[in-house]
Amino acid sequence: MSNSQMLVIKTLKKMNLKGGTVIDGFATSGITNTIASECILHSINTQLIATIESSYFSQISVIRNSVPYFPVRIYANEELKTSIFISEISIDPSIYFLIGNTMLNWAMDNECDLIISSSNIVDPQQTKDVNSTEYSIAGIGNTEQARNRLKDSKISLLKNGTIGGIPAVLLNQSSQLDIDVIILLVKIIEGIPDFRAAAELSTTISRLVPGVSCNVPLLLQEAEKIEKEITKIKTQDTESEMNAYG
Repeated sequence: MSNSQMLVIKTLKKMNLKGGTVIDGFATSGITNTIASECILHSINTQLIATIESSYFSQISVIRNSVPYFPVRIYANEELKTSIFISEISIDPSIYFLIGNTMLNWAMDNECDLIISSSNIVDPQQTKDVNSTEYSIAGIGNTEQARNRLKDSKISLLKNGTIGGIPAVLLNQSSQLDIDVIILLVKIIEGIPDFRAAAELSTTISRLVPGVSCNVPLLLQEAEKIEKEITKIKTQDTESEMNAYG
């Protein structure tokens, strides 16, 4: 089976995103980046521009305000030249390579200049104080220009280590392409809900992309509800069970 048959992007609305940024909302470790991406897309007035379909995805329909949606979608804000890939399902590691390359190809087809992805690093030595704000975020870029973007935004560079999942595919496969990739590494606190790290992550992304923002107070207010809903969608047995969300 060809890659095109395995994963299909269906365009719903065409936008001019030339020179813009793609934000990766696929979760490789935890759901921090999914929550951060959801917060950004609701804060900058995005529109649904495409769905992504595959027989390798869990076959569910996500219901929002009585409207059904595909579980993997692309949103964009044309004025800010920013697009966001959102996934509300667990992704099998066997298709990380396919998803990473699909995102790179889509970004190049739409003449975007930058892809931002992220991954969690759990630090069990940090305090479990729920009031702690010590979320350390470092970054790595695939090009000198990408690394300079991090330095200009006062984000420390990862010196040594390894990165896995879709972020690794984006870094490795972009090495011969004319597109910058930045991976943000969020050192989260073990035992602390993901939404607190998501607030820090979304704030860091806003430093890299002018005009992009996250309504952090609203995120923190709705955090428990958002986190429980995303977690439930990702863990349910969708092959044999239908769920409704009120």
